[in-house]
Amino acid sequence: MHDLGDMKKWPELQALGLLVALSGNARSIGQAAAMLDLAQPNASRSLRNLERDLKVPLLRRSPRGTELTVEGRAVAEWASKVIEAYDTLYAGARAIQDARAGTVKVSASLTVAEYLMPHRLTTFRAAHPDIDIGLSVENSATVIDRVRRQTCDLGLIESVSLPTGLETAVVGRDRLMIACAPQFAGAWTKPITAEALAEVPLLVREIGSGTREAIDAALASVGGVTTAGEYESNSALRIAAATSIAPVVLSELALRDDFRAGRLLPLPVSDSLDLSRELHAVWSPARRQSVGARLLLDHMVDSLG
Repeated sequence: MHDLGDMKKWPELQALGLLVALSGNARSIGQAAAMLDLAQPNASRSLRNLERDLKVPLLRRSPRGTELTVEGRAVAEWASKVIEAYDTLYAGARAIQDARAGTVKVSASLTVAEYLMPHRLTTFRAAHPDIDIGLSVENSATVIDRVRRQTCDLGLIESVSLPTGLETAVVGRDRLMIACAPQFAGAWTKPITAEALAEVPLLVREIGSGTREAIDAALASVGGVTTAGEYESNSALRIAAATSIAPVVLSELALRDDFRAGRLLPLPVSDSLDLSRELHAVWSPARRQSVGARLLLDHMVDSLG
C-alpha cells in the first residue's frame, strides 16, 4: 500500500506535462504551453513552482531560450512515467464510461443516412442488441468537421476527396445518375459526354455535400456544372425534377424508388464520364474508439462484401 500522507506535497500533473514537453519537441516554454493549451505566463509560473517544490534546478534560461538541466532531464523521465500511468487510468475510466453508456455517436451524410444506414443498423442491432447507435444527419462537410472536433465516434461521408489527418475505410459503393421527368426524357437519347453535360442546367445538392463534390469533380475539366437550382435535401431535388424543372443529379441509391415508380427516368451517360464513387467511414486518430464504434465499423466494412 502506498503512503498517501504526503500527497499534498506532490507536484501538479500540469507542471510535469510541461517538463515532458520541454524534454521532447518543445524548444521553449511558449511551445510547451501551446502543447498543453496553456497561457505562457501560467506555464512559466507552474514551472517555477515545480522547481521550488522539488528544490531541484530544472531549467536553464538564456537569451536563446529555455532548456532542461541534467537534473531536469532526469526528473522529466520520471514525470513521463507518471503521465503514462495517469493516461492508463483515464483510458480505463473512459472505457467503463463508454460501456455504461453503450451509445455510439455516428454522424452521417444525407445519402448514407437515408439509403445505406437503415439496413446496416438493422443487421448490426440484431447482432449487438446491447449497443445503441445515436445518428445525426448532416452534409459531408459538416460530418468531417464533427469528426475533427471529436463530437462523434464515427463519420460516414460520400465525398470524392478524403479529408487529411483522419482515418478512413470504404463502407459502400455508389454512383451518381442523371434523372428526369418522363416528359423530359426525349431531351437526349444517346449517352451524353462530360462536355455536353456541362452545358445542361442541372438540379444539384448544395456546396458542401458529397454529391455536389462528386459532380463538380466529374465536370471540373470541362468548365464545371451548370446549375438550374440548388437544394439541401434529396427529397426536394426529386420533387423538383419530377415537375420537369430540369434533370437532377443524385445517387443511384436515392433514385431507385422513383425509377421503379416511373416518376423519374435515367438519362444515358457516356462510359467516358465516370460518376462512380466510394462511401467512407472516417474517424479521428486522436479519439480512442470505443468497443461499440469498432464493432460498428467492422460490421459496415464486412457488409460491403
